[in-house]
Amino acid sequence: MRKRKKNLRVYLVGCLFVVATVTLWVRLVQVQVFGRSAYAEAARRQGEVKRNVPPSRGGIFDRNGRPLALSIRSCSISIHPRDVKNRSEVASVLSRHLNLSSSVIRKKLRSTSSFVWVKRQCSLSEKQRKEIRALAGVDVRWEADRVYPYGRTANKIVGFIGHDNTGMAGIEAAFDKELAGAMGWEVVQIDGAYRSRGYQTYAQQKPRDGKHVVLTIDVRLQELTEHELERTVKATNAKSGGLIVMHCETGDILALAEFPSAASRAPGSLADSMWTIRSISWIYEPGSTFKLITAGALLETKKVRSFDVFDAENGRAVIGRATISDSHPHGHLTFREGFVFSSNIVMAKASLNLSAREFFEFVRLFGFGARTGVRLLGESPGRVAPVEQWSRRTQITMAFGQEIAVTPLQMINAFAAVANEGVLMTPRIVKSVVDENTGRIDEFEPVRVRRVISKDTSRRLRDFCRSVVEEGTGTKAEVSFVAVSGKTGTAEKATRNGYLRDKFIASFIGFAPHEDPKIVCLIMLDEPDYYYRFGGVSAAPLFARVNEAIAYSSSFYDGVLTHDVIEDARLAPGPFKAPNFLRLDRARAMERARKLGLNVLCKGEEGEVVSQDPDPGVAMNSDDVIRLYLNGRVSKPSGARTPDLRGLPMRLAKRRAVEAGFRCDIVGTGFVASQRPEPGKTSKNGVVRVYCNDKARNDG
Repeated sequence: MRKRKKNLRVYLVGCLFVVATVTLWVRLVQVQVFGRSAYAEAARRQGEVKRNVPPSRGGIFDRNGRPLALSIRSCSISIHPRDVKNRSEVASVLSRHLNLSSSVIRKKLRSTSSFVWVKRQCSLSEKQRKEIRALAGVDVRWEADRVYPYGRTANKIVGFIGHDNTGMAGIEAAFDKELAGAMGWEVVQIDGAYRSRGYQTYAQQKPRDGKHVVLTIDVRLQELTEHELERTVKATNAKSGGLIVMHCETGDILALAEFPSAASRAPGSLADSMWTIRSISWIYEPGSTFKLITAGALLETKKVRSFDVFDAENGRAVIGRATISDSHPHGHLTFREGFVFSSNIVMAKASLNLSAREFFEFVRLFGFGARTGVRLLGESPGRVAPVEQWSRRTQITMAFGQEIAVTPLQMINAFAAVANEGVLMTPRIVKSVVDENTGRIDEFEPVRVRRVISKDTSRRLRDFCRSVVEEGTGTKAEVSFVAVSGKTGTAEKATRNGYLRDKFIASFIGFAPHEDPKIVCLIMLDEPDYYYRFGGVSAAPLFARVNEAIAYSSSFYDGVLTHDVIEDARLAPGPFKAPNFLRLDRARAMERARKLGLNVLCKGEEGEVVSQDPDPGVAMNSDDVIRLYLNGRVSKPSGARTPDLRGLPMRLAKRRAVEAGFRCDIVGTGFVASQRPEPGKTSKNGVVRVYCNDKARNDG
């Protein structure tokens, strides 16, 4: 009996052992075979984390390849307060490496949130990154950072991005899809405290970097126009100002400056209205500059001839139900004189030779009432009322720029069409998009819209505009070395309730050179002081300064400077005007001097002629020596220090810089007010940048 009970216990124990063994094997098969994928995924989730790897955002460059916006990879530091083991250690290490106070970090550590940013987009060495990653509850991740090498220059055109790498304004927003690229990812090993000590990557998909955008603007010209516009706005006490420089033949926007402008590119500054590009979005009544359109319609249809005479009625006339006045009274004027002296009365009377429908169609033909197609966000079409909504005075007042609302870009584009022998182009701000990944380049070729007037009408209108500068309201726009043309504008500022008393928009739009226009430039000042309300007084001088700067800092006027027209033959003995050698290289300058029989001394071994003594057009004798100053490499002792150029005229500053062995980069016109580096300092790249204005001579 006792033996039977013993055998039963052995049997039960054996059965339990078998059942346990079978159960373990069943569970093992379940885990290893049937549940393998689920458990493997759970283990992977606990030991790895998948992180996004941002692409490098494409760069933005000017027409000459100078970088306006570039992307770099930077580190962003975050903490998980609940996982932090040693707060004192974390505060000490982070404050030392991130240049933050311990109190700021301790405040973040006391946060009740599960995730807190400590500092974003900072530069850390590999050693610093490893030390920070070793801290429990602290995370380091790569983010794309945006840098703007030229600072605030062209900031409205370029725009800025937010923390999520999305374009918020300007080209950054308009071409965000092309610039952004495609996100990548990586799988990183982590420990039980969710730390990636070794930052070991198991798998990854590399991000696809964004494409580069090449603009039509010239950053040096942009910098110059911004400088000059700011000076003029402050000098005239204007509320704001705008300046656009466009290439006539292609429609390329070479510079677009506005003042005031946004002060910060911080993401929160999107609410700043200063980011709005008013040149394409703000509408205004253009005033007398619109007379070019009226004159074009009348001459093209042959309804009026240049020598037809109109009675200006000594500055005040009642035409239909409208009482029209001129700022300067005149008697009888030809149509050409009415344009040159900006008579509202003459233009209003002449416009009645057109039917309302004809006038409306010409206004639309020049592009008013429709978007120009420039590749920027927020463009306004302006406002041109349908003929059916015109009152009895609409055509009369529209003839001199009232009862119509336009954008500055529409106005300069219309003038560019006249300068371009009557062909209207689409304004172009982007030249190309370059995909560095594939090498593909998408070019945006100049787009011809339509012919708006004949070549003959274009020539006559340009002659009208030349007379405005020679003898009319725009004499202050005249430049000594190149013939320029243009039209002044003085518009009363309009609101929904009528015109504001003593509030004006002063403007000047012109092109140069007169015979073969290359550049068209618009200047607009909003609410300048009463004395400066006339465009010929405030805007025209700025036009002259900008053209002077273009001639001395770019090649747009090469071959058309008035003093450059000389014979390739030896000059006769006796006094004559010094020929122009500017922007010739050393070999060409010496060859020209040889043909003319002139004595030339070059300062500098290579590069282009940036200045000469005597200046072009100055009287000299055939046995005098012309000194040419080149901007290339020069012989100078190592560690040479910059000369003091303050108070010197722009051209003399260039010469002194070259003589001292430096290249000279000029911003502004007139006399040198300041320089970088300061006098007596060394220049790492051999360049001295000088900032000029008209008042510097008195200050110096």
